[in-house]
Amino acid sequence: FGISPKEAELMDPQQRLLLQHAWNCIEDAGYSAASLVGSRTAIFAGTGSSGYSRRVDQSGLPLDGTTATGAVPSVGPNRVSFFLDLLGPSEPIETACSSALVAIHRGVRALERGDCDMALVGGVNTLVGPEATISFSQAGMLSADGRCKTFSDRANGYVRGEGVGLLLLKRLGAAERDGDTIHAVIRGTAQNHGGRASSLTAPNPKSQAAVIV
Repeated sequence: FGISPKEAELMDPQQRLLLQHAWNCIEDAGYSAASLVGSRTAIFAGTGSSGYSRRVDQSGLPLDGTTATGAVPSVGPNRVSFFLDLLGPSEPIETACSSALVAIHRGVRALERGDCDMALVGGVNTLVGPEATISFSQAGMLSADGRCKTFSDRANGYVRGEGVGLLLLKRLGAAERDGDTIHAVIRGTAQNHGGRASSLTAPNPKSQAAVIV
């Protein structure tokens, strides 16, 4: 990816994961990265602070010209667009647990508006430090038994996790015209906010039902 060893050392691993999986996603869709050079391909990636910059600070390494670009989450999708020479919108999405789904929503809307011809969408999350987990635990947000029980009356918190995933979106008519492999069809997307709920971090079931409808 044309990244020097020094820059790689200071770069948040989430940026490397986005690069690797963007490449894999493009190949899985039947394209080569070279074929997308100069194309109106967008990237909407759920990403945020992983805590890696704190580890760099604690290491005592001197600051240089790559320290900031390696730490700022918004550089992740920008680095993908830069390396692959993609000309569509390139945006980080940070809406906590919903980031990757909101990224898909943004990609669908960009395709519908004609802002791009294809869109890489998804998210990345790594946990390289304990600080946020400790704070979330003290706030009572984490499941005491380490199990996530979505939509269950036995739900007692959520579980933090790591992962990365990207999809390549294209308008259905264009994908059929071009003979692309189609893994799934997105029938619709929507986004809202829960407004006032029982706490700042608690879901609002009425708003969640409304966004599905």
